[in-house]
Amino acid sequence: MDSTSGRPDNQTSPQRDDSRRTPSIREAEIDTAVAHFHYAQAGTGPPVLLLPGSGGWKLTLTDLTAALARRHTVYALDPPGQGLTRIHDRSTRFGTDAVADSIRTFLDAVGIRRAAIVGHSWGGGFALRFAQLHPERLTRLALIAPGGLDVADRWEFRLLRLPVLGEIGVHLISTASVRHMIRKSFANRDRIPDNLIQDYVRMMRQAPGRAERLADLLRVERSVRWSDTERDLSSVDAPVLLLWGSEDRYFPVRLMQRFTARLPHVQAHLLPGGGHSLHDDLPDATMQRLRPFLSADLG
Repeated sequence: MDSTSGRPDNQTSPQRDDSRRTPSIREAEIDTAVAHFHYAQAGTGPPVLLLPGSGGWKLTLTDLTAALARRHTVYALDPPGQGLTRIHDRSTRFGTDAVADSIRTFLDAVGIRRAAIVGHSWGGGFALRFAQLHPERLTRLALIAPGGLDVADRWEFRLLRLPVLGEIGVHLISTASVRHMIRKSFANRDRIPDNLIQDYVRMMRQAPGRAERLADLLRVERSVRWSDTERDLSSVDAPVLLLWGSEDRYFPVRLMQRFTARLPHVQAHLLPGGGHSLHDDLPDATMQRLRPFLSADLG
């Protein structure tokens, strides 16, 4: 749908643009006063920062990173509380504004003054808050089924907020529970990337600094609130692309209207047959919208 008519967008998606060789993706780390950030980087061109959904980490952005890196320098970031990034100061809460401010810290560390941001799910919520707090650092904002609204979490994430049960849940993460959450994120389950479930489990169980990282995950999950982000939607001055799958089982399609009613410069599209992880579930249709939006300022 678009932001004015609200009509479903039923255009068929083209084949992926493979006219350029896929750039290699390199893993990198950088230390700042706020956190020791883990990220991936690929490509050359105007910078684009990718922010994953909660529990998604940058490993859910591999294909999107490769696709966008044909025209952009792409940074796929594990934000604080995600993946291999580690927060330095664990003495205070680390909520929505703290994560948004940490994104600015990361951009400073890698020498990026202004960038486009693509945020998925909670990553979209953090991107919105970043746009509200640091508008001068943002060129364009693409949101894939974003967080940022003052609504209740799904039960899978509400459990993490509970004392003791949250700790038990993350420390005893099972392949079955990971499979449930990933399958729920896809409408087309045959498109779940190979080894994604195993990579999730390995990240939770075996990656270095496990205890500290899991503590960070719970700390962020328990601190984030979206009331200020929703309240300030009308202050987002950057161009916004909003993409949503018609079969999203995490964030219902009806939530689109709360964004389109308040964001001043939004173009919104409902992608038929897509689930929550649109960039992997309907990659061609997602890129059909995403690529021209991010390239609009290139001339």
